[in-house]
Amino acid sequence: MENVTVNLSFKKDLLEKIDKVAKLESRTRSELIREAARQYIESKYPSEGNYIYLDVNPYKHEAVESYVMEIASKYEEYDGRRYTYKDYLQWPDDERWELIDGVPYNMSPAPSPKHQEIIIALGSEFYNYLKGKPCKVFVAPIDVRFLEENESDEDAKTVLQPDIIVVCDSKKIDERGCKGAPDLIVEVVSPHTAKKDIIRKFNTYEKFGVKEYWIIRPEEETVTVFTLSESNKYGRPEIYCRNDKIKVGIFDDLVIELREIFKG
Repeated sequence: MENVTVNLSFKKDLLEKIDKVAKLESRTRSELIREAARQYIESKYPSEGNYIYLDVNPYKHEAVESYVMEIASKYEEYDGRRYTYKDYLQWPDDERWELIDGVPYNMSPAPSPKHQEIIIALGSEFYNYLKGKPCKVFVAPIDVRFLEENESDEDAKTVLQPDIIVVCDSKKIDERGCKGAPDLIVEVVSPHTAKKDIIRKFNTYEKFGVKEYWIIRPEEETVTVFTLSESNKYGRPEIYCRNDKIKVGIFDDLVIELREIFKG
């Protein structure tokens, strides 16, 4: 692993912009700056599929400023309203949206053929293994509603459509999808969804107790696996490449051969 320290300094007007965006996204200034710095470092220092862990002192780089402004621009036409699942149900059926903390994210454009091939191949592995077992696998689109304590279904502010979910509690499955955290979630990232999948969804899945979270990068042919610890936090991930095998953590005897998933 490579450790990189970045010194960041921002002008007052940019700090005000950062604070505004952080408030809209229910994050702190430090969290937003760290995310921006990580995106910059990962683009500047590619590391063959390995994560680069950062100690960031919050203050300087024009690339970070550019990244923060990119996030801020998303809100120029956003009215600041926090939407709910009740609102979500009224939106057109031919549009795909997700909600994170009440903020809507448009899921267009459609995923690439390679993206879909990976979902089909991996979903089939889970499906064949789970035949006759209590756990079930579902592939997108399926709505997963993440509810805060004492929050009603229609008031839910986080509704996501992961690429693949595995659910072992049948009570969580209803006619609308999945109510509550799945046991395992897989996201196949694309350039359009990478920041959302790696940062915002990561935080959501950790918060609500998803036991295992896989991030698949089709172009790199890698899989990053986060496992929930006893402290209900994701630790450092395990990273797998095309020729590796993954022992699925929530099951005793399921092993996925990645060359079968990426062979398309």
